[in-house]
Amino acid sequence: MGAPASYHGASVLLCLAVLSLTACKRSSEADMRDVLQGWAPIGETISFAAERGCAAGLFELVDGRIASKMRVADSVREAAMVLRGQGAVAIDDVRLSPEDAIEALIEADRAAGMGMRMAGLEARACMDDETQGAFGAALVAPRAVLMVGRDQRILALMDVDAGVLIAAMGAK
Repeated sequence: MGAPASYHGASVLLCLAVLSLTACKRSSEADMRDVLQGWAPIGETISFAAERGCAAGLFELVDGRIASKMRVADSVREAAMVLRGQGAVAIDDVRLSPEDAIEALIEADRAAGMGMRMAGLEARACMDDETQGAFGAALVAPRAVLMVGRDQRILALMDVDAGVLIAAMGAK
């Protein structure tokens, strides 16, 4: 004789609950690494966390090169044009810290700039103390490079001096 109908119903509900919880994660570490490895040579993961509305990762930087797949813009205006046609760009403007570059991107392309600002703000909920400290330091580091992925809503900060790459994803 089979199990009572209420047992089957409870099993189905439990399975659906588990599936919905796993589907609520913003991104997996492997997914984030796949994107970032096309941007810069990253090594070991120092920290990673993902929840429903965010993901944040702190990775060792193997070296300070930007990957050949990543389009590099030496001005925010150029980066805004690239983002309109492509999904990702690194802003390597020696006159601007990443924080200043985000502000300038908001002026040049409000939607793209605000999207990246929101990704950074939303991702703070997923950052541990070490990641948050590295993120804050890289935002104002004069030699750090801002990398943005419009399609994935990833904001990454490549801080060569600190030897890390910090990535932040907000809700889609």
